[in-house]
Amino acid sequence: MKIKKKVALSGLLLCCAITAKAQVCITPQVEQRARELVSQMTLEEKIDYISGPKSFYIRAVPRLGIPEIRMADGPQGIRNNTQSTLYPCGILSASTWNRKLARELGHGLARDAKARGVSILLGPGVNIYRSPLCGRNYEYFGEDPYLTGETAKEYILGVQEEGVMATVKHFAANNQEWSRHHASSDVDERTLQEIYFPAFRKAVQEAGVGAVMDSYNPLNGVHATENSWLNIDVLRKQ
Repeated sequence: MKIKKKVALSGLLLCCAITAKAQVCITPQVEQRARELVSQMTLEEKIDYISGPKSFYIRAVPRLGIPEIRMADGPQGIRNNTQSTLYPCGILSASTWNRKLARELGHGLARDAKARGVSILLGPGVNIYRSPLCGRNYEYFGEDPYLTGETAKEYILGVQEEGVMATVKHFAANNQEWSRHHASSDVDERTLQEIYFPAFRKAVQEAGVGAVMDSYNPLNGVHATENSWLNIDVLRKQ
């Protein structure tokens, strides 16, 4: 029950923040409004809300005036089964070492998202290059934690300044696509803190990213989505 409340609250924070102003900003007033809505939802509505009616949608709750929320995959373009603009891939953006261009990229993506009725962009990806064979390396910003964090920060600010929520992913140590749901990334804490976490930390603490997507892989033998150390001790408390 507590988990359902937390998931519902996260979605409603988005709903209230986006409808409250153009820029995504979770203020105390927005959080209070979201909590009020959750308190009025029935158990059935909470379960429906976290299940979604179809891919890339969060279900509406008409009784409470809660709209359907649409998501789209990125981070190089708004991919929702229609033609879309293809923007430069992540590694090209990072190679410019240009914060202004990274923020302008975020602005462009967000404007495309809004034109398609999309409120949540599933990007940027900030996974660190560990293997040159990773099939999604082109999406990410390279092997350097500082460059990755700085580029992601500007990208996120650009997206959210346009009123679209950015989602930093994949948390954490998603370094290969082969067997990505099953292969455990076994990493000591110092390496995680110095190499794999900094970009996520900057996205949350400096860019105020609206959402964090867990990775599919296990981290040290425990799937990221079930890893209390990763999601509670690190993401929430650090």
